Amino acid sequence: MDVGGYNREVQLLIGEIQKNRGKDPSAVLKASDKLLAYGKGMKDDALIGYAYFSKGETYYLLNDASNFYSQMLSCMGPMEHVKEWGYVAIANNMLGIVSLNRGNAPFALDYFIKAITICQDYCLPDIEWMIHMNLGSLYLNIEEFQKAISHTEIAYRYLLEHRNMEGYIENITAIMLGMGRAYLKLDREEKYLEIERKLRFDCLPYLQDMEKIVIYCFFARVHQAIGENEARDYWIDMVNKNTSTSMPILDVFDDFYDYLSMLLSTEKYDDFFKAYTVLDDLTKHTSIKNLERKLLTLKIRYYRRVGQIEEYKIASVLYFELSEYMERENRLMVSNMIVMRNSYMELTQINRKVEEENTFLQKRSETDPLTGMYNRLKLNEYSEEAFEKALINRSSIAVEILDIDFFKQYNDNYGHQAGDDCIKFIAAKLIELAKEDGIFTARYGGDEFVIIYEGLPREMVEEKANRLKKEIYDANWEHRFSLSENRVTISQGICYGTPIRDASLFAYLQGADKMLYEVKQQSRNNIKICDASDL
Repeated sequence: MDVGGYNREVQLLIGEIQKNRGKDPSAVLKASDKLLAYGKGMKDDALIGYAYFSKGETYYLLNDASNFYSQMLSCMGPMEHVKEWGYVAIANNMLGIVSLNRGNAPFALDYFIKAITICQDYCLPDIEWMIHMNLGSLYLNIEEFQKAISHTEIAYRYLLEHRNMEGYIENITAIMLGMGRAYLKLDREEKYLEIERKLRFDCLPYLQDMEKIVIYCFFARVHQAIGENEARDYWIDMVNKNTSTSMPILDVFDDFYDYLSMLLSTEKYDDFFKAYTVLDDLTKHTSIKNLERKLLTLKIRYYRRVGQIEEYKIASVLYFELSEYMERENRLMVSNMIVMRNSYMELTQINRKVEEENTFLQKRSETDPLTGMYNRLKLNEYSEEAFEKALINRSSIAVEILDIDFFKQYNDNYGHQAGDDCIKFIAAKLIELAKEDGIFTARYGGDEFVIIYEGLPREMVEEKANRLKKEIYDANWEHRFSLSENRVTISQGICYGTPIRDASLFAYLQGADKMLYEVKQQSRNNIKICDASDL
């Protein structure tokens, strides 16, 4: 948000919020209330939206879900009105996290889809990766483990390309923990051990003590899974020493829940209750009944396991009462969603998507708005089926990444509208190519596109890639600012192979991306292909 046009008082209030964000909640809330009053007096939606957003974010960090929900919903309309799409995307993302913790995965998916659509419409990759990470958590919660891994890999790939970003270690830790949890559920030993090694050497030495606790939980589960009880007990002891009531519960609940389940199954009852007591206190503070109910299931399982019948009955009654409360809470969520949808409908000129039915939202979430092609979300989902089919049939698969040569020079000199037209020109060629059997195409982002070839011999893949290159070259689309030709050309990198178990789009994309990089280093307007077996 541009604050340069405001008077000194407003600038000081915004500076106070930014300075104390994540450090002094009371200072942020106090400054936000003053800014909100000022914004309402001036009828300035930018200030109103920013004040509500800052309060919502603070309540999130304080584990105060009820106040978070009302404040974050309130920020949406004003922020959309002034086209602050980054804040709108982040707000939807955070509402998705809280909705998931409240036990309403469909609502969470709805929020995440809106957030990703906004990011793709307004080119916000620095926010989009976070949403894919949270989509990974959603699919993990509903036990769609392979989908969880696929979404998390998108976030992982982005972070690896942005190692200098602020909070890199904390974020890469969260992503690897998400993948590690999924691999544990899938019993992929080599994968979760690889995650453990990376966390131990690449992350753990650089984290604060508070941030290490969920890693300790994961390590304990890993060593339990491979039967190393002494190492497991060491990490359990580390959890006991470092567990704190100041942990951000919404960020650590799932990791701790899995850890508690492990303690219960191994009859480590003393350690179970030490961790349970802390998590129970934190959970009650959030007022999210779904988390309380989910945690209570562990205590019920314990009472049943040790034969404490009276305690079992009391806990079961409490479970029933929490379930009734959750029904009322979900009705409130539906009411809030309806209010928010009605607010969106008043802003149809700004954001037409939120007026449509959920089916339309789902379709839009899979489609790039500029070109009409499939986007990365659909690419990710399609590739799961393609790789699984290739694995079963022992058939080949090829993944190609292509981009427009010297597109920055094109955009800078011809203008963004002409740049969009150029991208649509390439997209039209790819859409035509996708009409052929065994070929899927998608826009990957910016001027990058991805093609998946299924069941085709290597020679045919190369022939089709060369034909595409020639068609674009022969179209003679002017590019006077290219450093190699006077027309628009493309460069292509391809990874070809017959998938083996654990093969994924991510690995093939890495191979294709490496080939594309080599093309760029040598000469543009070219194709390079590698074998997946060489990766």
